Amino acid sequence: MTERELYGKYLAILLRLRRDEMGYTQAELEEKAGLARTTISMIERGKRIPESYTLSKIAMALGISVDRLNEEVWESVREHRNSDSST
Repeated sequence: MTERELYGKYLAILLRLRRDEMGYTQAELEEKAGLARTTISMIERGKRIPESYTLSKIAMALGISVDRLNEEVWESVREHRNSDSST
């Protein structure tokens, strides 16, 4: 898997977890973030990696900074790589 694909995979997982923690449906998050219909679904399924503007709107709606979100995503990517290299 490429670095970009890993980033998209873990971004999808972390956004879905955060959305679930907040108790939002995908549609509710899209509305709160002011995004087009199906945007969250595409991101959570790993079909789309959002541009920075979209990511910042999602992060704000979820009450997390883009920096913190990216830190969590990259930590997951590093853990994935470390687990792959140790096998």
